[in-house]
Amino acid sequence: MDREDDNGGLFNIEFDSEDEKAAAEQEKKVPRDFQSEEDFQKQASEWRPKVERGEIYKTLTLPISNPSKPVSQTILHAIEELYFYRRYEEAKSVTVEALKADGLIVEFRKTLEGYLEKCDAKLAAGKRKDD
Repeated sequence: MDREDDNGGLFNIEFDSEDEKAAAEQEKKVPRDFQSEEDFQKQASEWRPKVERGEIYKTLTLPISNPSKPVSQTILHAIEELYFYRRYEEAKSVTVEALKADGLIVEFRKTLEGYLEKCDAKLAAGKRKDD
């Protein structure tokens, strides 16, 4: 039977314990939730609330082919925001542009179509009210 050389083969296996590695790394790391009081006060003094005023749609470049989930969420948030501010015509146009995209997830397409119907209904109700 051929013998493997001394540098390789079945008995030249290195064993490492993942637990030992993790423990060594844990000793070196600062916990994620650790923050000094000084750092916290600095962050708190610089913090300002994010105020949205129906302008998310301006950050979009539509239509987008095969939008990722975060991009899809941004599109949906823009439409919801316009709808909330009763800017139904703008919400409708953003929705129409978003629906032109290729590769939309079926559920996302249905949600957009739902908002399109809602906008159409609100616009129709507004026209009837004006008449």
